[in-house]
Amino acid sequence: MRNANKLLVAIFSLFIALSLIYVISLPRWEKPRLPSYKTRKIGNVKSVNVTVLIDNNPYGNLSSPWGISLYIETENLTILFDAGSSPEALKANSEKLGIDLASLNIVVISHEHADHTLGLSYIAELNRNLTVYVPRHMSGSRKAWIRSLGFNISEVEDTTVISCGVAVIGELYGPPYEQALAINVKNLGLIVFVGCSHPGVDKIVAKAKEDLNSKPYAVIGGFHLSGASEEKMKSIANNLLNIGLKKIYPIHCSGAAFRKLLKEKYPEAYGDGHVGLRVTFQEIREEHN
Repeated sequence: MRNANKLLVAIFSLFIALSLIYVISLPRWEKPRLPSYKTRKIGNVKSVNVTVLIDNNPYGNLSSPWGISLYIETENLTILFDAGSSPEALKANSEKLGIDLASLNIVVISHEHADHTLGLSYIAELNRNLTVYVPRHMSGSRKAWIRSLGFNISEVEDTTVISCGVAVIGELYGPPYEQALAINVKNLGLIVFVGCSHPGVDKIVAKAKEDLNSKPYAVIGGFHLSGASEEKMKSIANNLLNIGLKKIYPIHCSGAAFRKLLKEKYPEAYGDGHVGLRVTFQEIREEHN
């Protein structure tokens, strides 16, 4: 009996060993790879239409609370970059400007501060199924609030192409952590959108240029220079021009002094931004002889 049991154990052990050898010898199954969007080959678009929905630089009969929100259109996407501080102002201004925010494809939030995020509650009334791109190191409480509105969150750490010609520029530390948006217009260059530029607008544009291996053409948004010294403002202006920018639109927290300096010293580069501003960046068509 004892020998019979030993024989059964030996046979069972042999069966297990042979089974393992068989499984190991099978071709390894790999999970199908999804396309990677973390690529630096940005591609390009033919044009970008930009409308400033929220800005504390007033214009006409539009609401101008402290904050920033930009509506951006390409041939493939409609994007809201930041949402301002007032859902009511976002609603009123978009209606006055004839913009249907219910048709948005995505939202990109530069950083967690209230003057860039609170308007999301109005967007949630229109479409809760949107993806909202946020810095990976945005505070957990702010991300939880955005999720509570019903949005899908995509956390970005490294510069990531999200559509042909469109990339989220990876977060830099200010504080807080802040990201930007860049759209590459064919034969023109990168249009860089910034929220508050806590890490430095020149550093953000330089990162966009390096990460995407593309020349920058314009930057628009908040530069965080209100109350800055004249020396610092001149340094930032020179840095931006040396990076290669042709047009600079300082709004929101850029400060009246910086706007004045840019307008007087570099009028060819200065863009006079304000709520309600509409600007289009189009491809430069190559001439063929």
